[in-house]
Amino acid sequence: MGAVQFRLRVDAAEGSPGVLDLNRWLTGDPDVAGAAEVALVDEEDRDDTLGGLEVISIVVSNLTSLGNLLLAVATWRDARARGTDTRVERDGVSLRVESTDPETIRRLLRQLEPPEGSQPPEASPESSDRPENPA
Repeated sequence: MGAVQFRLRVDAAEGSPGVLDLNRWLTGDPDVAGAAEVALVDEEDRDDTLGGLEVISIVVSNLTSLGNLLLAVATWRDARARGTDTRVERDGVSLRVESTDPETIRRLLRQLEPPEGSQPPEASPESSDRPENPA
């Protein structure tokens, strides 16, 4: 698996921890920070929002890093924001991150892996700041 970019979205109720808190959580987690590029980005041009919507852009280079990321997101959700809709997205696939259960994390990994033999799109400097296909 080459470097792959993902997006994390958090739909939190007013007053609940949201994307900024999750970003702090991930950048403070040594397993994630040491193995993934984590950046908070402003996603404009969305029809369903009045202004920009912040999402977390993540670039990982292997399945272990992705697994650690999904586990960290699920742990954050359990610790701070239970009931918050937290999703990881890649190439039009959007999956809810709900559990720290190892089998659930493995299932998410399988669903996010590119099909065997396919090449992920090459990331350009412009694509690292904006999604190719806003959801």
